[in-house]
Amino acid sequence: MGFKEMVAADNASVFLNLDEFAEIHNLNGTRCTAILQDISIDQTLSVGEDDYRNLYGSTILVNCRKNDLPYVPVHGQTFNVDDQLYLVESVADDMGMLTIKLISNNR
Repeated sequence: MGFKEMVAADNASVFLNLDEFAEIHNLNGTRCTAILQDISIDQTLSVGEDDYRNLYGSTILVNCRKNDLPYVPVHGQTFNVDDQLYLVESVADDMGMLTIKLISNNR
């Protein structure tokens, strides 16, 4: 087994382990294993961040396998997580593991 195959196996069995932090979520109509992190508080306490957008909304990070979604979301796209509507702020693909930063306005 090569390095890339080992990383792909670790993405599923280690990073997205359902016995640890991962859970099944509905990501834009696709049920898959993911880790959700609410980072709204971290951003409002950071120097230089736009505090105003977090007054009525939230910012979350979603970690999931790229192959679990039918397509990779892009900046500015709407994206549903467990029936909550968000906008995609950024997407990073790190060897098949996506980190999707999403923002919402709850006004």
